[in-house]
Amino acid sequence: MDARALALLSLLLAAVCLSEAKPVSLSYRCPCRSFESFVSRNNIKHLKILSTANCSLQIVAKLKNSSRQVCLDPKIKWIQEYLEKFLNKKAKM
Repeated sequence: MDARALALLSLLLAAVCLSEAKPVSLSYRCPCRSFESFVSRNNIKHLKILSTANCSLQIVAKLKNSSRQVCLDPKIKWIQEYLEKFLNKKAKM
């Protein structure tokens, strides 16, 4: 390796070490980029509720028939009722 390449490599390493931001590969990405509003409650096998500092409320549903995962809109009426029941149940424990 020549001296110019070595100098460039050490400069890049120093810049990475001194930066305060996390590398892109380590930063958390929100799983839901789009939401579906018309998913039947009867077609859902499993719900996963995610809430992090970087993302708003994320609700991921695994569907019964196709086993695919979709992100549900948290504004759906039955989702709001489900969350309210869940939170009230947690508060009583």
